[in-house]
Amino acid sequence: MGARQLYQLFGSLFLFFGLISGEWFLWLLGGFFFFVVVWHRWWKRNLPRWISISCQADGSRVMPGTAVRVRLVLGNRSWFPLPYTTIRFTLPEHVLVEGADKLELQNKRHVIQLWLSVPRRSQVERSITLIPQKRGIVWLTAVETELIGSFWPESIQTELRMPFSLLVYPALLPIPSVSFGDTEPLGRRLSRQRVQDDSAFIRGIRPYQGGDRLKLIDWKASAKTQSLKTRQLEYTSQPHWLILGHILPSYEPLLQKHNDGLNERTISTLASAAVQCRRSGLPYELWINVKWRGKEFLQFAKGSGKAHHVQVMTQLAQLHLFAPGSLLAVLRRLEQSREKQAILLISPRLDEVMMTALERLARRGHELVILDTSDEVVALHRIGTIRSHGAAGGALR
Repeated sequence: MGARQLYQLFGSLFLFFGLISGEWFLWLLGGFFFFVVVWHRWWKRNLPRWISISCQADGSRVMPGTAVRVRLVLGNRSWFPLPYTTIRFTLPEHVLVEGADKLELQNKRHVIQLWLSVPRRSQVERSITLIPQKRGIVWLTAVETELIGSFWPESIQTELRMPFSLLVYPALLPIPSVSFGDTEPLGRRLSRQRVQDDSAFIRGIRPYQGGDRLKLIDWKASAKTQSLKTRQLEYTSQPHWLILGHILPSYEPLLQKHNDGLNERTISTLASAAVQCRRSGLPYELWINVKWRGKEFLQFAKGSGKAHHVQVMTQLAQLHLFAPGSLLAVLRRLEQSREKQAILLISPRLDEVMMTALERLARRGHELVILDTSDEVVALHRIGTIRSHGAAGGALR
């Protein structure tokens, strides 16, 4: 029998004897026991209004292996102390935790417990250190608290909301230095000077993409087609690099093979190539053969600034539940483009069909460089550009 049942039993006995004897003291004593039970029920129901929890971290965007100090603050606005309060929450298995009072591994998740006592009308702060080992988002949205109530050993469990997230970027891999030959101030080759758009020469329009400048929107064409259109301007130099990522299905039934490791290496290589472009000040455009928002592939518009780089790295960190599309369809779309581009292909699998499509791109005058991620060490391959119409297809060298 618990403490609550004992209070109810004592209250019933005192009221019964008070009814028989007519003594007002027994009535008062029996009512007090029932009042404690009702008050405890009301206090338990309104407890989330009086306690709150907040979280502060040293950073919200980190690289894998970076230690992040997280401060948890538990506040008590009631006039009653909260002794021996337990805070419990879970984190993924790949997140290492330091500074917890108790740490358990259940269902591939770390169960963290913190024990503290909060005086009345005050708050208590605890700090833990999180070390994420994989890319992605570490969510911490709900925290369970366990309090000792008036009827010991019965405890009060409540759930507190705490919106906190930690974005972990992909790990950077050492990749070979990529170059597309000598630079020229004008022409079809890559130039290291800053890309400048000549607003006096418009070479066409295209559908609006996220990140386009508002002053480049063609409002007349948008009104006619009922969709936003962006003007494409002539460039004073080679426009940008085109980084093309090849993502494999997570599992291939015919081969009975899981490709999660290859895909993670490919995503890390994409991030490393983006960082290399950022450090060199070269604008780049990123295409990945995964279906995204009704489109056949994920496409990021050209850019070289900090906002563009943060957007690319954020999307690479969140790339998890994807449906890979056909890379050959993306290559065929590049064949139809009249613009000569510098293409950096990052792929873990190079078969004969893909090599044939790449040779066709080389015949059209595109510069092609391949980063092979099939092994632990990223290898660099180059496809020679075919400049004459009668020459044979380019070969790997």
